[in-house]
Amino acid sequence: MFGGTGFGWVEYGGERYNHDVYVTTEGKVHRREKGLSRSKFGTSHNLAADELRRLLELCDEEPEIIVVGTGQSGVLSVTEEAREFCEERGIELVEAPTPEAIERYNELKNENKKVAAVIHTTC
Repeated sequence: MFGGTGFGWVEYGGERYNHDVYVTTEGKVHRREKGLSRSKFGTSHNLAADELRRLLELCDEEPEIIVVGTGQSGVLSVTEEAREFCEERGIELVEAPTPEAIERYNELKNENKKVAAVIHTTC
C-alpha cells in the first residue's frame, strides 16, 4: 500500500522511491521506463501504450484496473492510444493527480481488486 507522496518521491510498502514507479498487481515496485514514452513523444510527460504493455508484462495477473498518478500537479498526460489500449483489454483506467491516485489505489486494494499503477512523482 502507498504511504504518502511529495514532489519527487512516493512511499510504497514502507519503502521510499525517489523516482516514478510501476506497481504490479502483486505489489512489486519497478522503476518506470520513461524511455518508452520519451522515444515516441519526445517527453515522458505523455503516457504511451507501450508503457502500459510493459507494466502488464511485469504483472503475474492482468489487472482489472490501472491507476495512473499524473504527478503532484497533474502534468502527466494519458494519451488516447493508452486509453484505447486499456479499453481493448477491458481494463478500467483511473487517472488523478498522484496524491489522489495513491489514495484511490489503496481503496481499490482494500476492496480486493486486481489493481496496478503507474505513478509520476514530480510535476
